Amino acid sequence: MSLKPIKTKTSPKRKTYTVTVYYKYLPLWILLLAFTLVIFAFFTGNKSIFDLYSLYRERNELVVQKQQLEAENQRLQQEIERLQKDIDHIEKVAREKYNLKRDDETIYKVVPEEKP
Repeated sequence: MSLKPIKTKTSPKRKTYTVTVYYKYLPLWILLLAFTLVIFAFFTGNKSIFDLYSLYRERNELVVQKQQLEAENQRLQQEIERLQKDIDHIEKVAREKYNLKRDDETIYKVVPEEKP
């Protein structure tokens, strides 16, 4: 009686086929891993999409504030020029803001009535 070897499922051909199958799907696994890392980077860290949106919103608010300050600066520059050149405007500002009067004038302050 001679002993014959029994064929098993782990034959060398089967092992190479299994390894070949893994190599067949390797680009898909690499692509999936890269996609996962990109998504992870978008939502975490100091440059996440949430932080970028917050910075974008803050930038827009600062741009609006800058425009308002530039408009106010322009208005104040015009006011300075008028105060340096226009005597009538200087007199108007002195009367309204500082309650100044000429020698021959009398100032009356009108106080509104209080409602009960």
